Amino acid sequence: MALETSHPPEGRRRRIGPRGSALYILLIIISVLFIAGLSVIQKIQFGVRHIIKFRNNTVTHYLAESGLHLALQKIEHTFRAPLVLPRNPTPKDTMKVNSELLDLLDVERAREWARTFDFSNSVMKGSNIRVTAEFFGITRNEFSTNIDRVDIIPQSLEPYRNTRRGSDPSESGASPLGGWSGRLKLTSVAEHEGSRTVLEVIKGVKVLDVTCPAPDHCLFIDGPATEYLKTGKFIMSNLTLPDVIQDLLFDLGQKINELLKLSLSESKSDSLGNIAKLNNELTNQLDDGKMPDALKLVYELAQHANDEEIKDTVDNIILSLNPRDWGRVRTNGVLHVYLPFFAADDIINYFADTSIFGHQRPEIGYLYNDNRLHDPYLSVYTHFEGYIYKNYRRLNPLILGPTKEPQVVPPQRYTINTRMNYVKRYPDRKDVANLARLKEHASKFAHSVSKKKMKLIGTVEEPLQLNGLWYCKEDITIGGPYQGRGLVVTEKNIIVTDDITAEETADVLGLVSLQGKIVIRPSRCKIKAGLYAKEGVQGGKTQGLDVVGNLAVHTLSREKMPRSFSVRFDPDLKNHTADNLIGTISRRSISYRELSAAIDVPDRGL
Repeated sequence: MALETSHPPEGRRRRIGPRGSALYILLIIISVLFIAGLSVIQKIQFGVRHIIKFRNNTVTHYLAESGLHLALQKIEHTFRAPLVLPRNPTPKDTMKVNSELLDLLDVERAREWARTFDFSNSVMKGSNIRVTAEFFGITRNEFSTNIDRVDIIPQSLEPYRNTRRGSDPSESGASPLGGWSGRLKLTSVAEHEGSRTVLEVIKGVKVLDVTCPAPDHCLFIDGPATEYLKTGKFIMSNLTLPDVIQDLLFDLGQKINELLKLSLSESKSDSLGNIAKLNNELTNQLDDGKMPDALKLVYELAQHANDEEIKDTVDNIILSLNPRDWGRVRTNGVLHVYLPFFAADDIINYFADTSIFGHQRPEIGYLYNDNRLHDPYLSVYTHFEGYIYKNYRRLNPLILGPTKEPQVVPPQRYTINTRMNYVKRYPDRKDVANLARLKEHASKFAHSVSKKKMKLIGTVEEPLQLNGLWYCKEDITIGGPYQGRGLVVTEKNIIVTDDITAEETADVLGLVSLQGKIVIRPSRCKIKAGLYAKEGVQGGKTQGLDVVGNLAVHTLSREKMPRSFSVRFDPDLKNHTADNLIGTISRRSISYRELSAAIDVPDRGL
């Protein structure tokens, strides 16, 4: 029987061995790992690119922010610069107008003003920063001003000069400077390493005249009451010469006096030598820059031996000190000044006015007071407006025996420069200058308004920054050093806790109490500011107050003031060539946004 051979059925596959399965799985794993690796690499690359882009965007964002701050600083610096340089030049044709500032102060020019500032490479090397600035929405307000009518200015500024004394800027006929509010739009474009950021910010802008009330007066009493300056010390002044100058003038006067009395002799030669020596000392002091240029005319005193020449020289010295800038004295009521006869001018003017010089009936003043409304020997240069009277008492000469009761001299006008009927002749000048606009509009246009009590305390390390107009509805407490040109206005009282001093000579401050008073806390206090208080200054009988600025009140109430009071007029209170115009840019932004990087920002001229 034959054996049958067996065959596997058709269609049955052969099984794969263990080695084939492992290879298959390995290929799958390698493919998955390759794909995963590519994904990780791509993700890392994407992350790196994203981080680089984020870094560049962050860098350009802060570069654009830096551009905004630099542009703001540049505009604010322009606002703080003087309009005319140099001040009071010699010769006149050396004056230059700051056209950049004029473009900001003239409201019509400001409406057309636009600039592009380039700060490329100024913040970071390789960076490109350009900031475009422009104003819009400009409207006029009441805080405009004009250039003072007596200042020397370039011809191009004549349209801005107020030619009428005492007139309101809006009625002067001259083009106004300042007195506008609006919006400032800054668009900053920053580029760095292929990244670009565009930021836009909008801020409020105000250009205001912060001249204090009564800037032409050392003392202004606008109430109709009869006021009395009697006991205590009340001294007004326009000029304070350095002690060394006063001593020098005294010595020169003595030497020249001696010279005039001497005959030709050795003693005369000695006197001439003394004058020459004194003149050399003055020369050295002037060369060292220790005295103002205006006093160089003192040179001539040592070269004159003629009364008329000496008189003319002294007049020239006084005129060189700009008495036109000196503060006037005004009352809308009646002011009685009781004089102690300590000031030589009062004695001379009294005898000159009454034509009794040489009579055997000398005058003396009231005891226990020291009142004066002018500088010694310079009363003729001070202008008095309104009914201002001087009062003396009379004593008999000793040869006639002791006087039982001094005879009261009838009140007389203060000096030959007293215009008794001033208020009647100029009723439009009766009100305190710049006060009405503060009452009506200060709260609306002030750059800082507070409905609560305010404390403004400065220190040597951190002086008060008072640029602009500040307004408060309650009491203000203030003291310490300050910087800037500012006007602090309150509806109620101003309480002074310490000396109020300026850090720089150009810093000027006005303190205004619309309905209250200025209260002095320290026993002795110094204030560099223009002062207005409806109810006057209040202090004790043991207190003293020295002011460099001015004083304007509705009611003086001398009996409520510090017993010792003096004020030296500060001519910088006047606006002169728009010195008191302050441009302020709000710290808070009205709008802030980042624009599309593709936006095109046109240049407005560098």
